[in-house]
Amino acid sequence: MAMVLPDILGSRVGIIPFFDRYYEDKIIEALSIFVWYMDKNRPLPPGTEFDKFRQKDFERRKAEGFHLPLFKSMIPTPESTKEQQTEREKYWKD
Repeated sequence: MAMVLPDILGSRVGIIPFFDRYYEDKIIEALSIFVWYMDKNRPLPPGTEFDKFRQKDFERRKAEGFHLPLFKSMIPTPESTKEQQTEREKYWKD
């Protein structure tokens, strides 16, 4: 898998509104958060948009036994609370 930055191609990429708030024109970080979001074994990414879903997502992953992430990443993906982080670290750490 490879990624070509839009500047190299000489084209402009439209910014997705959610990412514009958090990442502005940092395309690599924006793409990384897509991968993070798509990995069902990691907690939801930062951002208030996901806050109402965090507890249910944590309970789902806990019931499944906190499987290892599907994709390796250099970006730490902590849980939203210390208690949740401690519970998950019984199974795996970033």
